[in-house]
Amino acid sequence: MMCSKREKIVVGLLFVLIVECTSESDSNQKPKLNIAIIGAGTSGLASARYSIASGHSVTVFEQNADLGGVWAYTDAVGKNQYGVNIHSSMYEELRTNAPYQLMELPGHHYPNDTDQFPRHSDVLKYLHSYADRFDITKHIKFNHLVVRVLPLEEDKWEIVVKELPSDEFITKIFDIVFVCNGHFFAPSSPEIEDAQEFRGKLIHSHDFRTAEAFRDEDVLVVGMGASGIDLSMKLLDVAESVTVSVTNRSTLGQIPPEIIVREKVRRLTSNGAEFADGSKGSFTVVIYATGYSYSYPFLSVDSGIHVHNDFVQPLYKQIINIYHPTMAFIGIQKYVIVYHLYDIQAQFALKFLSGEKKLPSKAEMSRKYYETDRQFQLDWDIKKQGFEEFVSTQRQYLNELSALADIEKIPEVFNALSYDAVKVFFQHPIIVRKYKINVIDSEHFTKEWQGE
Repeated sequence: MMCSKREKIVVGLLFVLIVECTSESDSNQKPKLNIAIIGAGTSGLASARYSIASGHSVTVFEQNADLGGVWAYTDAVGKNQYGVNIHSSMYEELRTNAPYQLMELPGHHYPNDTDQFPRHSDVLKYLHSYADRFDITKHIKFNHLVVRVLPLEEDKWEIVVKELPSDEFITKIFDIVFVCNGHFFAPSSPEIEDAQEFRGKLIHSHDFRTAEAFRDEDVLVVGMGASGIDLSMKLLDVAESVTVSVTNRSTLGQIPPEIIVREKVRRLTSNGAEFADGSKGSFTVVIYATGYSYSYPFLSVDSGIHVHNDFVQPLYKQIINIYHPTMAFIGIQKYVIVYHLYDIQAQFALKFLSGEKKLPSKAEMSRKYYETDRQFQLDWDIKKQGFEEFVSTQRQYLNELSALADIEKIPEVFNALSYDAVKVFFQHPIIVRKYKINVIDSEHFTKEWQGE
């Protein structure tokens, strides 16, 4: 069948239109990015959830044999079977000091029968169920230790990973890197004069596994933050005596009278310690409950990131690497009271790193960082600000991220619950786990006393 000249022209025009429409449609589609996520703890899982849902190619590198980060408890201390430092700082009897409602990630609830302040094993089960729900586990490379992260041209990244069981090194290229390795695994120990003279047992709380190991000991706990408070109260049941050394007594809330409070340690002796006021005490065990340092040994010096006095910089909105804005840090804040923070940060980072939202120029991000954001990051401290001011800072920060990235705001009830939780913990640690919380709606909750 022969076509007329007119018919051929019409067919040709139709073909051109189809090609143009197809090309336009293809150009509007989001590019599929190759995303690396370092760490399969809470922040890593939240980052993976949104990256997978957006259709990107996602690889999560986890140095342990299980997901969960610090929540993956192990009896072991020191190094694992591959010579890698033990990551988890969990101890056997640990229960959370925050109600589980604050530890939920949006879109996935704890079971109805969960203890109000769950054990670490319950938190780990929750994170496993979260990974299952959002089909994350198949993207995790377990027993894969990230050795080096190096920036390349066009803001891509070369990542060298050691597959621990085979002892082989693998090198891959990625478009985006989420750094989610946490900051409660590298012990920070104080420099105390004559510490080497002490003949008893000296450990960091990172290696504390069970109070029973210190039965009938005279224990000195150096530091009285969250871990120092919790360990001291656990030790009361088994130790001969429990003494805590604090820099500022005014930061102590109501603690059991059996716990002896002393000044800052001036020096250690062969059988004890001398304190700032000149008094002395005899101890068989010293536990440093002095927190943790930020550690990114895998980052190349060319990454643009440096850590000074536990301050990770320079980051746009405490998340995005200003010099190489295809890298994000999720959950670097020392005080994360509500897990919605990980979720909002992960969404924020993905929207800007993927190009869905446009970042300011590097010069503008740097200017804003040194003018305002840096101080805001430094002020993120419960002890410096106080309970009410800190929760206000948290609210302001999360609302700002939500507004910039068009993300649903955190329900106000979680800000109110955050304030209540930190206030009770620091002022009345004895009774912190004796309340039952009921979240009624997006603005209200009730609290019921469950004590004796």
